[in-house]
Amino acid sequence: MAVESRTPVAEGSGVHACWVESRATLGFTASAILIHHPTGGSILIDAGNSSNFDAEIEPYEGQTKRWLATFPAALAPKLPLDELLRELGVDPASLTAVVPTHAHLDHIGGILDLPEPPVWVSEEEAALIERGREAVIEEVMPAHAEAVAGLIEPLRFVDEPYEIFDRHADLFGDGSVVVVPMPGHTPGSVGVFVTLPDHRRVFHVGDAVNERAQVRKLRGKTLAMKRTDSDRVAANVNVGRLHALAEALPELAILPAHERAAWVDAFGEPTSSCPAG
Repeated sequence: MAVESRTPVAEGSGVHACWVESRATLGFTASAILIHHPTGGSILIDAGNSSNFDAEIEPYEGQTKRWLATFPAALAPKLPLDELLRELGVDPASLTAVVPTHAHLDHIGGILDLPEPPVWVSEEEAALIERGREAVIEEVMPAHAEAVAGLIEPLRFVDEPYEIFDRHADLFGDGSVVVVPMPGHTPGSVGVFVTLPDHRRVFHVGDAVNERAQVRKLRGKTLAMKRTDSDRVAANVNVGRLHALAEALPELAILPAHERAAWVDAFGEPTSSCPAG
């Protein structure tokens, strides 16, 4: 089943959104947004790392393995994602889908700890995952590519503008959760707008930037983090677009995937309970 998109509608929504944190260290976080929609079920935006992290990086060597064993390893989960969800009062089998912002290990790895949910990604990211099945590539862990490939249901974007973006996919048809293409960090990276019942809006930008200061000051990532971008020119374009968006919508909470302070500002603290209903 492909994910159809419809024209966004509204301010405000009936969704309930919770911050699910799998690990935090030194101001960084590996987190997901758990969204309960009144008619569309429950979805996760991102999934963090897999609980089998150490084994999954074994195919790599040299500089790549050293990199994976440092920063990404520091965000390995405290608990497998299915156990974490159960602690929050959520049955992992009840998830409608997982919507990763992109296919890097610390965004799709946790899917392997779930009971095979549908995975909604762009066609470009699906192609990247398929490449990861065919060869050992840095962007997608072989174990992740193999496990996720059969779960993919492609996002379908309509060629209609949403905010500053030319295309969008309105997941539930009511404007509560809207996905936009943001290629650069990976070929099929996406950002996700979430509109809450109190009219607050959060824009999860994945790894388009590492911290909000990069948006505010209109500067790119540090050299160490630029190495993770597949297209540095497109990645820099995203920074400029986010800067323009932040100036036009100062009330919008821009949420880089790993800046813990941004998550605190948007959600307060990680949730201790997030049952549907």
